[in-house]
Amino acid sequence: MERFKEYLRLGNYRGAFAEALSVRNPLRRVIMISEIVARSYREEFVPQLLDALQEIKSPVEGAAAESYVARAFYALEMERDGEIHFQRAFERVGKISSPVAKAEVLSVIGRNLVLSGRYTDGLAAFRRAFELIQSARAMYSEVVSNLVNLARRVEKSAEEIPNEITLDFLRLVKEIYESIGFKLQAKEMESKIRTATEVFKRGSAAVTELLERGDVDRAVQMVRFLPPAERAVAMLNVAYWLFVHDYPDLAKAVFNDAMETLLVGKFEPKESDLEAVAYRLLRIGKLKEALIIAGLLKDGKRFSELVGEIAIAYARRGDIDYARELAMRISDILIRDKTLRVITEVENKLSPITQAGESGSSNSGIGGGG
Repeated sequence: MERFKEYLRLGNYRGAFAEALSVRNPLRRVIMISEIVARSYREEFVPQLLDALQEIKSPVEGAAAESYVARAFYALEMERDGEIHFQRAFERVGKISSPVAKAEVLSVIGRNLVLSGRYTDGLAAFRRAFELIQSARAMYSEVVSNLVNLARRVEKSAEEIPNEITLDFLRLVKEIYESIGFKLQAKEMESKIRTATEVFKRGSAAVTELLERGDVDRAVQMVRFLPPAERAVAMLNVAYWLFVHDYPDLAKAVFNDAMETLLVGKFEPKESDLEAVAYRLLRIGKLKEALIIAGLLKDGKRFSELVGEIAIAYARRGDIDYARELAMRISDILIRDKTLRVITEVENKLSPITQAGESGSSNSGIGGGG
């Protein structure tokens, strides 16, 4: 599974597909292939997705699988096929006798409805699951466990919604926690609802203000409620702030989340916003991160200028060979030639130091490290 996730992260969809086909469990295979389709937007994986679906006979697994297939079709903008599979999912739910099992499947369907952009239908499925668990004749501990799992799934789904409908999801989470006496969690939801409401009123300015005050935890929480394109850029700005204030692990995690959002989302943020963050990262020496963002720029001039600056920064670190390699990726000939000239100048300035280091003790360590 780890290899599958890594393939997805790198955009190696054929590698991920090979991993999925090696899985015996057909439901697991459906989940994996649907994830590939949702990220790659490629129809070529659909036949094997439908083959895996046909192998599933259980109403419980079949209903869940139908919703994953539906989500894949929605990702491909084939809504009519997606709607057919969502209908089949609900038909299979009707054949499940256990209220608890039915609720579990409805929560999966609700999640896939949300990921397909059908927020109101997703909320209805979650609410029906809540009602079923409440009315189930089961041990109290089982009811509590199922409701906690449902609350987490609803809350996670709320984070996928870029408009005020997310407030209805958060209110449902609060209601679920209140029903089982989880007062602390319910209070946290109240705080989250206030945060989300503020974001919808003020947008990314609210996030920037929190960062300036040093309230990074709330800023990260707020970012989740911004529209996707705005959210991704805001997350990059949060990552920059974390790097500056020496929270490297959290900064990398937020940066990777932002890139994941940018790579899989069907939206295009302003290139000027991405470029601005890349230059900020470049100024604090985060060359790798700046280069990753540069790879998202479609404007040839912007890309060339940014990569030129990154290449020169690598040269000044003493990594001349890599600097030249980057320079050769620059499409604008004038910028490429200028960058190569600067790299040569930097190399000439560094060479006496390098030679002195090489002629001295092998333990001098000159030119090593960061």
